Amino acid sequence: MATATELLSGFADAADTSSRRAALIDLVKTKQIHKVASEEPFRRGLERLARSACETAEEIDRLLAVATLQRAAAAAPPIRGRVKSLMNDHVAGPLSDLHRLPDVDDRLYAAKSWRTAPHAWSLDALATAAALEESGEAIRKECIEGVVELADDFTEAASALCKALLAVTFRTKKPGDSLGRRSVRVLGALAAAILKSHKPVGDDFGREIGRLVDQGFRSADYKTYDALSAVSEWFKPHEWQEICIASQAADAVARVRDDVKKSLLLLASAGKTDDQLRHALTTAAGSRENADAIRRSMAKEHPGIPDDVRDWLAGARKRIRSASAVESRERSIDEVLAELLISMTRLSRASDAVRSDVLPDVSIVLPQSVEALSRLVGMADVMGNTLSLAVTWRSLRLKGTAGQEVEFSPVEHRFVANGARGRRVRLLSPVVERISEDGVPRVVLKAAVEPVPIQHEQVVGAGSLA
Repeated sequence: MATATELLSGFADAADTSSRRAALIDLVKTKQIHKVASEEPFRRGLERLARSACETAEEIDRLLAVATLQRAAAAAPPIRGRVKSLMNDHVAGPLSDLHRLPDVDDRLYAAKSWRTAPHAWSLDALATAAALEESGEAIRKECIEGVVELADDFTEAASALCKALLAVTFRTKKPGDSLGRRSVRVLGALAAAILKSHKPVGDDFGREIGRLVDQGFRSADYKTYDALSAVSEWFKPHEWQEICIASQAADAVARVRDDVKKSLLLLASAGKTDDQLRHALTTAAGSRENADAIRRSMAKEHPGIPDDVRDWLAGARKRIRSASAVESRERSIDEVLAELLISMTRLSRASDAVRSDVLPDVSIVLPQSVEALSRLVGMADVMGNTLSLAVTWRSLRLKGTAGQEVEFSPVEHRFVANGARGRRVRLLSPVVERISEDGVPRVVLKAAVEPVPIQHEQVVGAGSLA
């Protein structure tokens, strides 16, 4: 086994980046890195790695050098500042094609470089890496966390990921299906990153997410089945129906029919419709009647599909919803969100109190309970972040704070108990308002109030006169 001195010499004076990486890994494995991290040969090795990461080097060598620098910083925290300085000085040009690194750990360390030395190009590079990554979910998670944090808002992050996904070429038998599966992984990692971030949503977040979902599930493209449609036109309708049901070609047509059904269901589950794909099912089923029966069965077996899409799938008449019905439904949703917002505000205050006042004492008295209590506080934070997205989308806000004394307004306040009522009241919960498109606030949920005792009113009044 090599000594620490030999490993240190290998790290400092290796002929290439790959050998320097191997020496560093051995230093980490043998737990020698902390003993040598402050020595001059180790600093020399870091500087040579940084030079290998500059723009003039070969791209694969640059990537490996960056990954090795990040690996060194992770293994020896005292040198992180030095690594950051070297990265800022030498890694100025864009890093691309992180997927070219064959080792999964190297790809992960290279992806983490945005935390040490973020650049203007880092966002697009991370989005590309997230889209190209095949099986390393930890790498994808790291890349997408970087995309979210480096973007101005969630809209920009979603747009960058959508652009990167659409640029990927899948060399598989079913590239559309591969794109769909990759999109699911990207969306899952994006949702997790958003819950951890406090960035603003942006103006077009919903549209960008819709585009990401829509493009990610274009495996259900009707053009896939154009060949079958062309063949069906060679026969009369009754002849084609016999081919689909009773001929030697029936098994092949049945496989196509099942594929179309899966594609239709995939689209419908994502809230999308495609009339051309529905026509493809008619071709594969042999007749309109057979296709109608298949689609009605699909709509019945999958109640989770949105109502309007399920009606389209089953061939039912489109439901006409009046403007008043839509408005009534939205008001009901806002009222539920308002109640949740008030409850979540109280929970957040309690969670903050536990974090600042209870956890320090528990860590001393009952240290075994700290992890469970911290996890509970963290869950409250995640719930609050998730609810804040919905509240932002619906333009809801709180007005007033519990304990505040104000003049009674029948438009904004509701008494929680019968009895004497004065002109001044104390808020037990805030008012919840929704800001309309014209900027005018509308009360969604009145504040719960109680009357201020008359004696208190008199004292306050006397004080104001004085």
